Amino acid sequence: MSLRSSNNLKKGFTLIEMLVVVSVIGLLVSIAGYNNTRVLKKSKDAALMVELDLMRTAIYQYALQNSGKFPESLESLTPEYLNNVHKQWKGSLGGGIYSYDSRTGAIVLLTEGSENTTLVDMSGKKYADY
Repeated sequence: MSLRSSNNLKKGFTLIEMLVVVSVIGLLVSIAGYNNTRVLKKSKDAALMVELDLMRTAIYQYALQNSGKFPESLESLTPEYLNNVHKQWKGSLGGGIYSYDSRTGAIVLLTEGSENTTLVDMSGKKYADY
């Protein structure tokens, strides 16, 4: 009799087991999606900081080779100091244009429709501090 009863058992998943598996998979996907978005935002900020650093380095290299005089415009840095100069910037929290002061050699990030707005990256550090 025990052989007969063991053969009659159906193999497979119950509805509860399937619901648990589907909910765990959904939870993992939502966590991965959140982290992916966060990583993309951080990469935009990092790319902007690298671009700012390259432009500032090129400005100071120009000044060192020209008796401390800063270039008249960012475009005068190409092609000797920079391959190309981007007109606009884009970070995780916004975008706009670069403003350059030839007297001080400072680059300021301007957002569209405003003057000299202080923007911060995802970690709370000001873009201008990089």
